[in-house]
Amino acid sequence: MASDRRLSRREVLGIGAGVVGGASLGVPLVDTVLYADDSAPAADTLPRSIIFVVADGMSVGVPSLAEPFSRLVRGRGTNYYKMLKAKQSRSGLVETHSLNSLVTDSAAASTAWASGSRVFNAVLNVLPDGTRMTPIAHLARDAGFRIGLVTTTTITHATPAGFAAVQSNRNAQSDIAGQYLNVVDVMMGGGRNYFDAATRTDRLDLTTRYVKQGYALLDRRDQLSLPSMSDKVLGLFDAGHLPYSIDRKNQPEIEHRVPTLAEMTRSALDTLGRGGSRFLLQVEGGRVDHAAHQNDAAAMLWEQLDFDDALGVVLDHAEEHPDTLVVVTTDHGTSNPGLCGMGSLYSQSTLCLERIAAVTASFYTIDQRLKKLAEGDGAPSRDAVVEVVRGATGIELTATESGAVQRAAAGNHSTVLNSQYRNFQGVLGQVLANHNGIGWTGETHTADYVMITACGPGSELFRGLLPNTDVFDHLTKLMGISYRNPAMKSKQAEKYYAAVTPRELATHWT
Repeated sequence: MASDRRLSRREVLGIGAGVVGGASLGVPLVDTVLYADDSAPAADTLPRSIIFVVADGMSVGVPSLAEPFSRLVRGRGTNYYKMLKAKQSRSGLVETHSLNSLVTDSAAASTAWASGSRVFNAVLNVLPDGTRMTPIAHLARDAGFRIGLVTTTTITHATPAGFAAVQSNRNAQSDIAGQYLNVVDVMMGGGRNYFDAATRTDRLDLTTRYVKQGYALLDRRDQLSLPSMSDKVLGLFDAGHLPYSIDRKNQPEIEHRVPTLAEMTRSALDTLGRGGSRFLLQVEGGRVDHAAHQNDAAAMLWEQLDFDDALGVVLDHAEEHPDTLVVVTTDHGTSNPGLCGMGSLYSQSTLCLERIAAVTASFYTIDQRLKKLAEGDGAPSRDAVVEVVRGATGIELTATESGAVQRAAAGNHSTVLNSQYRNFQGVLGQVLANHNGIGWTGETHTADYVMITACGPGSELFRGLLPNTDVFDHLTKLMGISYRNPAMKSKQAEKYYAAVTPRELATHWT
């Protein structure tokens, strides 16, 4: 059955206000019924719990590179590769387009998974005419499942938010923060600024409201190992996104306070499954996407390995609990990295991964170091560029390369012909590609099909070529839920395109 409830203007602008105190959104969001016909899956074939694992921005080139990179730096292959090879796994491809573009952003992609309907980019579970939809977390909760969201981004970022929030602007993260209260049982990631009174524009103290509703508040890595009797957890381990894994592993201060995605995932599983509860958990390696946006090969691959460690925790859990369905996918590709042939007869290609393995800092950290060395004209000296890049990557830049990076650090990108690379990260990525062999299509999302792999009860539904909206249908069916959200065709949505401002159209959503 479908809901025809439409959002008022006030709700469209900020739907989070009604749930901050733990109340509903004003009307019941969920109209859930169990299957009553022959299409119902047999009860003994339904998964008890579902873990939906996302490597955000994982173009097919990412796991292709991560497997040999893992063997180089960890002495073993990836858990994802093993899962893909396993006989009990089922794999397919997913179409990713949004309602208004062949290239989706994370908000529209997560909405497709969570509602079964396509929306405009930058929107979470709201159709262009203001009709709001019921996200899968609300449906699952009403069906008796506990809900978890774990990510390396802000917990209010588009991918986790798509599962539980209704918001016409994905950037309204302060509003999204309030919508999780008493809907999501376990939240772990970054985003403290969207909960703390001191950093919210409305000065609302959301952290205290969560604590009063029984949530254990965590903000340090060591707290994950402490016993807790609370069945609800709000873990906020950074003001914004969690630092890149490559920076975490090379900066002791970060490593001391920030947990890995695997550690957060293990803690979430322990809490959600307490007492034999059924649960729906989304785990996101969200900064694979961010590193790919920046054409940062080393940061991207270490993020993928951080994601892969979390996947290992998930697969171990599924082995102990064979009634668990595990689904692994991504929302879209980002920048489509690939290892290009290097040297005569491509003889230098394999060595490129060794150069990437020697890198000790993300482009973000390199940029911060260069900013500290900027001189009167806003640019670091050529010698400073050479020294900082050498110190972070082990690569000795040529005079031409260091000159290009120096100008880019000062905001001068006149030598760049492709406008996608007209920024510091784009220039640095192109320069380092001369040494590490990693080529990029640009700095934005791509329209490619993406991989989906599943194991456990119901995994056979995730074979072949799927629209991203089919994920919702399969997940709800496997949870014993019959529900259909309203939807809109692209032709119907055309009259609403004008509402998307030129500023929004020019934004590179993540």
